[in-house]
Amino acid sequence: MKYFFLIALFFVVLWLWRKAKASRAGGESPPVSRTPESMVKCAHCGVNQPVSESILTNGHYYCCPAHRHEAESREP
Repeated sequence: MKYFFLIALFFVVLWLWRKAKASRAGGESPPVSRTPESMVKCAHCGVNQPVSESILTNGHYYCCPAHRHEAESREP
């Protein structure tokens, strides 16, 4: 009788554990998929970065204002 009780208790605990695990997994929202963004190369140093983070001046992309300023000061 003692073994029957232990086996039953084991299955009850297993059932509760699976039920709690399923409720946690169902509550999470799936990750949001983003579309890939185009990458561009800095005209000064060659670092690749997304277009949204780049600075476009005179048809050239720059990674930071300092590189844009250096390139503008070198042009005749």
